[in-house]
Amino acid sequence: MGILRYLVRRLLFSVALVLGVSAIIFFLLNAIGNPVDVLMADNPGITDEALAAVKAYYHLDAGVGHRYLIWLGNVARLNFGTSITTNQPVGGMLLTWGGETLKLQIPAIILALLLSIGFASVAAMRQYSRLDFGVMTSALLGHSLPGFLLGVLLILIFAYWLGIFPSYGAYSTRNPLLGSTVIDGLWHMVLPLAMLTIFNTATLTLLLRANLVDVLRQDFIMAARASGLPERRVVLHHALRNAIIPVLTYLGILFGLMLATAPVTESVFTWPGAGALYLAAIQALDYPVIMGETLVITVMLVGFTLLTDLAYVLIDPRIRLD
Repeated sequence: MGILRYLVRRLLFSVALVLGVSAIIFFLLNAIGNPVDVLMADNPGITDEALAAVKAYYHLDAGVGHRYLIWLGNVARLNFGTSITTNQPVGGMLLTWGGETLKLQIPAIILALLLSIGFASVAAMRQYSRLDFGVMTSALLGHSLPGFLLGVLLILIFAYWLGIFPSYGAYSTRNPLLGSTVIDGLWHMVLPLAMLTIFNTATLTLLLRANLVDVLRQDFIMAARASGLPERRVVLHHALRNAIIPVLTYLGILFGLMLATAPVTESVFTWPGAGALYLAAIQALDYPVIMGETLVITVMLVGFTLLTDLAYVLIDPRIRLD
């Protein structure tokens, strides 16, 4: 019953939070400028009748508060509107472009978690050894490198010097690799996936190793060692379960911000994902696309934060959500 009350409270708070964020972004966008001005700059020969039709269609001739209520009502019916620049449904664009982003982000986070568990466990079992020093140095280096620089280095080495992988795009523009679009898509994924995995692995390894070292000094670990359990079992079955709890918060943020953190990777590798769509929409002041993607990012972040809190209870029964 305590968990049910907690869920109800969090859901009500989440709805209020999403509404608040959407309202702030909507009013800020309207304070920045009018998308019709951008449309006129790109199409200098557009007629006054066409401009009036655009304003009427997007309710740009109404007050900002009225437009927000109209937009909110449409979103309640899962209608995110129509893009000003492409005249396509925003919902379909988010599904298409967002799918390309998730195709990179989800495997990268999962791979990073698995790799970091291995690296951090080995380093924690051999504290202050050369292996521990090597793992920590590599993790610090991977964490310190800017994402775009790491991506450029991968392109320089594996695309330019070695010529193994393509440097841009999600698919070949002409002939797919080995005549298969699936293999060709996986081939294009390697470098951007490597960039995301390296950065996430470095950060997760630093967090997890620090937590493991702290947990390995606690009394219940000493008792497990005194009972004769092998060191590997002590670390993987007892210490790791407790050390990974603080890391869940970071994982929840990673999953929640998958679309928001995409622009860097997609700009470096010219990947046709939600990040590229977001940047193009901002430059064109295409507020239906901006609002639609902002809403999706907010809902994802709030939703994964809630799932993270629930995961705490499943991993550690001592935690109560009252």
